[in-house]
Amino acid sequence: MTPLPSTGSSPVEPQPGFRVLPYLQAPSSEAMTLVWISELETSGTVTVNGPGIGRQTFTSDPQYLDLMEYSDAELAQGIDGLDQGSWLFSDNNYQHVVEIDGLMAGKTYRYTVDQDGVEHSATFTTAPDADRWNHVRLMAFSDTETEPAGRIEHREWETAWAGLADGSADRPAIDSLWAERYGTAVRYGEELVRYPMNQADALDANIATIAEQDPDLMLIAGDLVQGSGYQPAWDEFWRHFAGDSSDLASNVPLVTALGNWETYASISGGYGTPEDRTPVVVSRNRYLDYMVTPGDPANPQVRDSYYRLDHGPVTILTLDSTNGLPDENTATGMLSGEVFSGDDTNLTPERMSTDTQGSFTAEEYGEAFADVYGTDASESDLPDLGEGSAQWEWAEAQLADARAQGQVVIVQFHHAAYSSGVHGTPPNHEFADNQSGVAMRAYTPMFEEYGVAAVISGHDEMFERSFVDSDGDGVGIQVYDVGVAADGLRGEQLYQTEDGSYEPIRFNTHSEWSASVDEPELWENDTNGNPQLVDGGLHYGHLQMDLQRTRCGSELTLTPVYLFPLLDAEYNVTGTERRVYDDVVTLELTADGEVVADNSCRGNAHRN
Repeated sequence: MTPLPSTGSSPVEPQPGFRVLPYLQAPSSEAMTLVWISELETSGTVTVNGPGIGRQTFTSDPQYLDLMEYSDAELAQGIDGLDQGSWLFSDNNYQHVVEIDGLMAGKTYRYTVDQDGVEHSATFTTAPDADRWNHVRLMAFSDTETEPAGRIEHREWETAWAGLADGSADRPAIDSLWAERYGTAVRYGEELVRYPMNQADALDANIATIAEQDPDLMLIAGDLVQGSGYQPAWDEFWRHFAGDSSDLASNVPLVTALGNWETYASISGGYGTPEDRTPVVVSRNRYLDYMVTPGDPANPQVRDSYYRLDHGPVTILTLDSTNGLPDENTATGMLSGEVFSGDDTNLTPERMSTDTQGSFTAEEYGEAFADVYGTDASESDLPDLGEGSAQWEWAEAQLADARAQGQVVIVQFHHAAYSSGVHGTPPNHEFADNQSGVAMRAYTPMFEEYGVAAVISGHDEMFERSFVDSDGDGVGIQVYDVGVAADGLRGEQLYQTEDGSYEPIRFNTHSEWSASVDEPELWENDTNGNPQLVDGGLHYGHLQMDLQRTRCGSELTLTPVYLFPLLDAEYNVTGTERRVYDDVVTLELTADGEVVADNSCRGNAHRN
C-alpha cells in the first residue's frame, strides 16, 4: 500500500529493541497472540513458560509497516511547550506477530521477548472454560485520542448541568489562581476554567487504576488516537499502553473498535477531499495493521474490522460503526429521512438515519481504496453497518450462536446510539449532527431479541447510561457512553434559546444517569478563600464490569469509576483517587446468560 507522500525522513536513527513493547491480541482459552514493533529488521524470540506447554521458544518474522512512516507535515510540526520533534522515533516500523497455541484454559503464563538483546517480560492469563469459572472482570473506556500535544494540553471542563451541590462554594472564577495555572476555555458562550490534569497524565492515571484492579480484558470502544493517519498519535498511544508509561497491554489483552478518528489523518490530510480520500484509507488501514483480531472469516475483505471474542462465559462482539448506507451529509442536504424536531419519541421509521459519517461517502472511500491498492472499488475494506449488510448478517449469526451456548453477551462499537451529547441527534434533526450514532439504533431489536446485557460505546466524551426496553418486556439493555478515557470532558448538547440562554436538547429519552446531570460538584473554600474541589462533577474514568457466578447463574455489576484529582492548596495535582459514581447497576442473569427482569433468583444453579 502507498503511504501518504513524504520527501523527508525522520532525523532519529533506528534503535535496537522495542519501539512498541509486546501487546496481547486475539485472546482465547487455547491461544494468545503477541505483537510488538521494532525499528531494526531482525527477528525476535519469545520464550513462554506455563501449564501444558512447559517451556517453548518461538522466533518472529519481522514485516515492514510502510504506512507508519512520517509525513512531511508530521516531521515539520511544532507544538508549543514541547521541543520540536522530541516526540519522534525513526521511520522504521517492523511488526512481529507470534501466535502461541496449545494453551490450557484459565491458566497464567510467563513470557519473555528478546529483541536485539533487549528483553521484556510479562504474564498473560488465558480465558477460562465457559463451564468452569468464578469471576470475570472487564474494563471499558473510549476516546483516549492520544497525541503528543496531550502531554501539555488541559481540556475544557464543562460545568455539570446538575450545577453545584447544596452548600457548595462557587467554582473558581476566570480570574482565579486556578485559571492562572490551567487556563480557561469557552463552551456555549461561557468562559470556564480548564481541567487540572493534562490528557497524558489523565490517561496514565486511568491505566494505572485499571491495572490495580487486575482485569481480564481491556475494551477501548474507538477513537484510540487523535487521527489514525497521524503517526505521532499512534506513537503516543503505544507509549501509554506498551511503552515508557506502562505495559498494561503486555499483560492484559486489548479489545478495540474503530472510531471516527480512526478514519482521520489530522495534519497529514484530514479526511482528504471528495476527489481523493487517500488519507481516510491510510488512516483506517494503519489501525487495521496494528490490531490483530479474529475477524469475520467469511468476509476477510474488511480486514477484521468487526469480530467476536469469547472469554469464558462472556461473548464480546465488536462492530464497525464507521460507515452506513445510504450515505448522509448535513452539509450537502443528503439525508435519509425527513427533517424533524423534538426528542426521540419523534424518531419514526421513516425518519431513521442510516449513516454515522458525514465527512466522506462510501463511494469516495471505495475509489480511493481502488487507487491505492490497484483493485476495483467494490473490493473496499469499508463495511456497511446497516440491515442486510454482511456485518449485519454476521452479527445476527454470532448473537444467535452465543445465545444458544448460554453466553453473557456484551457488544461494543464507537458511535453511541443513545446519547445526550453533541453527537446525540441524527443528521436529519432540527439540531443536526453529521457524525451521529443514531443509525446504530437499528441494531436494538436484534440486541434485545438475543439478550445482549450491555452495549459499550463512546464518541460523545461523556459518562452516560441509558436503558432501552423497546419491546416493553422489562428486561432491556444497559447502554453506556464511556468516552471519558482522556480527552474532552463534555456535558449535554445544548441549544441557544430566543433569549440567548442555553438549554439541553435531551433528544435521548432513554437516559437513566449521566455525570453531567446527576453528579453535582461540591466545592469548599479553604482558609485563603480559594475553592477546593471535594467531590462530584465531570472527570476521567472507566466502566468496570464484574461477572460473578451465583447459585442461580451469575450477576453482572456495572460500576462507573472516576479518577478524582487530588490537589494541594496551590492547585498542584498530587495524585488521583479511585471513586465510584452513584449509579452502580447489578444485573441478575440466568444460567443461560439472559438478564432476569425482576431480579428474582431463578434458573439452574450452574450451567451443565
